[in-house]
Amino acid sequence: MAKPVKINVASFFSGCGGLDLGFKKAGYNIVLASDFWEASAETYKLNNPETEFILEDIRKINKNMLSSALKRKGIKKIHVLLGGPPCQCFTRLNNNNLRKDDERNQLFKHYIRMVNILKPDFVVMENVADLLVRKDEKGRYFKDLICKEFEKLDYQVKYKVFETEKFGVPQKRRRVIFLATRRKDIELSFPKPSNKIATVGSFLKKLKGKKNLENHEITKNEPHVLERIKHVPPGGYYEHLPEHLKTKKFRNGKWVIVKRYGSYYRRLRNDQPSVTITNNYIIHPDEDRYLTNREKAVLHTFPIDYKFVGSRESVSQQIANAVPPKFAEKIAKHLLNYF
Repeated sequence: MAKPVKINVASFFSGCGGLDLGFKKAGYNIVLASDFWEASAETYKLNNPETEFILEDIRKINKNMLSSALKRKGIKKIHVLLGGPPCQCFTRLNNNNLRKDDERNQLFKHYIRMVNILKPDFVVMENVADLLVRKDEKGRYFKDLICKEFEKLDYQVKYKVFETEKFGVPQKRRRVIFLATRRKDIELSFPKPSNKIATVGSFLKKLKGKKNLENHEITKNEPHVLERIKHVPPGGYYEHLPEHLKTKKFRNGKWVIVKRYGSYYRRLRNDQPSVTITNNYIIHPDEDRYLTNREKAVLHTFPIDYKFVGSRESVSQQIANAVPPKFAEKIAKHLLNYF
């Protein structure tokens, strides 16, 4: 009986490895990865020592660099290309996303340049759902520009917005997946959501009784911060604080309460998915403290033993930037149907 052919994967904007981990768990062979942020690169390499890693800005990566990297691994064919170009310029929280000098909103072109060089059978590209409503300075939708770039290379492409809590991730995280292929004999589709919603409590309990966990340091809060935390109910946030604990500013001759966005002083609920994991502080559902990075990682569906390198702030950002591995695994297993 012939051995099954290994499905070789290359990834860009790999970060700390969330997207790649999902494909790895589904049985894919991750042969090449790349990112230019050194902290996340160190995390990636520590957890994936078998993968060839290029620490470089994607704008500087060329065909010779890719050929040399693949030659060192003895790889002649890339079947799947993965990546999530930076999303900060597309999210609704960034009011400068259409600035002409913000080159991040053009990095998808360099990602597709990697597609043109490596010519994979399939491409998976992830980004925030807000990308679908963003336009460039000429009024063109970025989603249309992305699709046209794929079509220029003779790839058919589809995209879909996903709610990750319906795909095994205890987190309300809206993301768009672009799926493209060179193959003409198939019709692209996406995995279907589950009727079961993943919740915070079922994941955080995995940490109970575990000792000497890395990245599990508790943030020590000032008394005034702790006082606020204690008054936030499960599922509540800043707006649920007593009036005397809210921030006030003197405006137009009087003191007024300052409004805050919904994730500010947000406390989770065990029976609900988490809010989107970002670099912001999030309050533990049962304890009067903020989540540790290890708890954030668990809610992001990273394994308990996944190692993160860098400062506490850096690790928090690495987790926030990552694609939840469990969600990535769902995409990966669905893609296996085409092989």
